Amino acid sequence: MTTRSRLLVALVGVAALLAAACSSDETSSTTTEAEDASRDKVVTIGVIAPLDAGLTAYGRGIANSVQLAADEANAAGAIPGYTIEVVALNDSSDPEVGRAAAEELAADSTVVGVVGTYNSGVAAEAAPVLASAGIVMISPGNTDPALTVGDDPANPQRQNDNYFRVVATDADQGDVLAAYATGDLGVTDVAVVSEDKPVSLGLANDFEAALVAAGGAVVSSATIDPEPDDAELAAAAEAVVATGAPLAFFGGEYDVASRYRTALADAGFTGVLMGGDGIKDDAYVAAVGAGIAAGDVASSVGVPSSNLDAPDYFAAYDEAGFVDPPSDFGPYAFDAAELLIAAAADVLAGTTGGVTPEVRTEVRDLVQDAEFEGITGLVAFDEFGDTLNRVFTISTVAGDGWVPVVTRQIGT
Repeated sequence: MTTRSRLLVALVGVAALLAAACSSDETSSTTTEAEDASRDKVVTIGVIAPLDAGLTAYGRGIANSVQLAADEANAAGAIPGYTIEVVALNDSSDPEVGRAAAEELAADSTVVGVVGTYNSGVAAEAAPVLASAGIVMISPGNTDPALTVGDDPANPQRQNDNYFRVVATDADQGDVLAAYATGDLGVTDVAVVSEDKPVSLGLANDFEAALVAAGGAVVSSATIDPEPDDAELAAAAEAVVATGAPLAFFGGEYDVASRYRTALADAGFTGVLMGGDGIKDDAYVAAVGAGIAAGDVASSVGVPSSNLDAPDYFAAYDEAGFVDPPSDFGPYAFDAAELLIAAAADVLAGTTGGVTPEVRTEVRDLVQDAEFEGITGLVAFDEFGDTLNRVFTISTVAGDGWVPVVTRQIGT
């Protein structure tokens, strides 16, 4: 049986198969010492995400969703003789903090895989550390194309064979946003401001190129510090207003985007702000105010939570009593965790030796060959570790939050 076929069996029937195995254990009159010893063995799923600082609205939903997957798997006896534990470490959306978290997980011999990070800049530091330990890393939120194919997309080279992501990248996201600006909104002139960090600049640059190709014009382009003060934001906003552009594009995330949007309003901007997945969170609307943010546009990778047909996941998430909502990235983290658990169940079935380097290698190979329908749709990867399910959704602010407008599948 191929690794792909083995994993499909694990994903589709693991609960029933392993429940039966547990049942047969209970009816057995004797057990070996090895079986007794294995009952307390631990398999750890790591999480690296912004939990205490940074983009916590995303990070906490990611960690909660991984915990939910582990709890459900343990209740079903998914890996007989083993208990799945989740170790969730904060990265504060800071690459150095994320690297330290990766080093801590890499030093834990029970870790079989990691779900994370959200931020691409953090992944650039964490992925090589985990790769050196042979630990699979599956991101539910990274969008920087360089993480998989390198800095020269015309000559792609895989960066880390342990790294995968279940969301599409900015190489597509810029095109989707530009097409919506010129087509759906009918806008030609756009003023661009971006945080001065690789993933934000990458999206802004991709958007600018796609906008021009679609017949639009970039009337101004500027960068700001990732942690700007009020004066820098005010100056950037005033420069945008001076162009007369009806659309202000922002490359960055909701914490800075909300402050920039407020500065735009203070400067007299009456147009629309557009951004990528980094701003599409209710925290943006709450910080800006629904009245000011009304009509603003953002893309999100994949299908937003509000449009997912996953009632069992959402019911279980609510029943678990998590304080923070899952955000749009929680379901992707859940699928990533279920994939890691199924792969570990396949490799560890009938063993008592725990997580070894060989186990980690086999888990990585199973993840590479995976192909199944998760709650977010197809979970499968190309030779670089990128998802084959390249989906984006455009949303706009209406009322007190974001409302999906259109979902587009790339490559179909």
